[in-house]
Amino acid sequence: MNFATTAFFVYLIVVLIGYHGLRARTWKYRFLLLASWFFYMSWSPWYIGVLLFTTIVDYYSGLLIERAATDRARRGWLLASILSNLGFLAFFKYTTFFAENGIAIARWFNWDVPDWPWEIILPLGISFHTFQGISYTIDVYRKKLPAVTSFTDFALFVAFFPQLVAGPIVRAVEFLPQMKEPPKVTGDHIVEGLHWFLLGLFKKVFIADRLATFVDPVFANPEAYTPVTHLWAAFAYAGQIYCDFSGYSDLATGCAKWFGFELPLNFDFPYLSTSIADFWRRWHVSLSTWLRDYVYFSMGGNRQGNVRTYVNLIATMTLCGLWHGANFHYILWGLYNGILLMLHRLWDQYWSRQPGAGAFRNHPIYVFVAWVSTLWMVFVGFVMIRTPTWADFALICQSLLGLGTEVAGASYLLPNWVPLLVSLVLAGHLFSGLRQMRCGFLPWPSVPRVAVYVLIVALVVVFAPGDTKPFIYFQF
Repeated sequence: MNFATTAFFVYLIVVLIGYHGLRARTWKYRFLLLASWFFYMSWSPWYIGVLLFTTIVDYYSGLLIERAATDRARRGWLLASILSNLGFLAFFKYTTFFAENGIAIARWFNWDVPDWPWEIILPLGISFHTFQGISYTIDVYRKKLPAVTSFTDFALFVAFFPQLVAGPIVRAVEFLPQMKEPPKVTGDHIVEGLHWFLLGLFKKVFIADRLATFVDPVFANPEAYTPVTHLWAAFAYAGQIYCDFSGYSDLATGCAKWFGFELPLNFDFPYLSTSIADFWRRWHVSLSTWLRDYVYFSMGGNRQGNVRTYVNLIATMTLCGLWHGANFHYILWGLYNGILLMLHRLWDQYWSRQPGAGAFRNHPIYVFVAWVSTLWMVFVGFVMIRTPTWADFALICQSLLGLGTEVAGASYLLPNWVPLLVSLVLAGHLFSGLRQMRCGFLPWPSVPRVAVYVLIVALVVVFAPGDTKPFIYFQF
């Protein structure tokens, strides 16, 4: 049930009417939990068992951690939660990857090994709800919050449908306090919810899905296109993946507001970043902070010397790549980002020892060069995960560097709306991000704001590319 479909709009209206029509706290949350489970089952009914099992394990693990008499028992129940979540994630997401690569290695040694016979379908949103469960039991173990006694409350925290399948990754310390009593929905909630929902719909349908019609054929066969087309395809994919994923986060934020809940910020204008570290503070914020708090810090962070810090950075980002996808493109993308973060840290340490470094690094020319360099590094990473082969990756990277050569028979393809949509993404960053506002026209008076909303709906209806494409992050 895609957010940008008629079926979802009907479902959402029914759930809102049912939820707000109930008065008792218990029944409101039970209804919303059942509605969230139904939403999950609309994608794949068989995998509701995975969601239920991990929910039950994490719920009882939290209670048993809190009641345990010894630290050893507390660690044991924490380990049970972590292993059950990671076990399911590893089985569904990585079994085929490791099996097929094991078969390839065996055949390299001339062993007669049959093909891997099973196709394991990835349960929707498993990478997100397993991380939420792990963060809950770790926070209970660290005594950051008490264990939840109501199974309904905990299950609703895990399965809350707006963010269930593609984030943001919501932590228990952020969501459960909001559930103490059902939040009252005010007029501001309704208006802001409409704002974020329409903005997300605009990003997804008008920008991301339209850009996909240009990006897909170019990346499917880069040799058939000129270096200029490669360059614009890389720009367009950066716009597509940002609008697709931040659009989902905006849609989730808008839906949550209509139930009175606040979801955490997930994107903070990442294409304004002036360093790779700044980019990861702005891109997929709920994941990057989760990895920082539960992986990087758990390995020692930066508390054990420079060498250990670099190892921790690279290991954390390599795991980030593996989390995104079970193939070598994603693993090397994570490693690539880890190395960039290490080099950035070395660069910062060097400049911190230089006199007058602050004034130099704040000079507009330095800031501009840092911004362009960061975007180039980010775009190279995106090309790495988007291209089907390493030869295609090398070809498009040559074009990004201005070293591409035009092959005889290559086609020049650049619809005039591609630069327009890419410019819209940049303009949105400049209009709101430079003023440090989540959305520049949210504080506008009601009349011009309504005009903007009507324009968004008209653009989506008139210029939508046709079939709505699945959200990119659904595959994670």
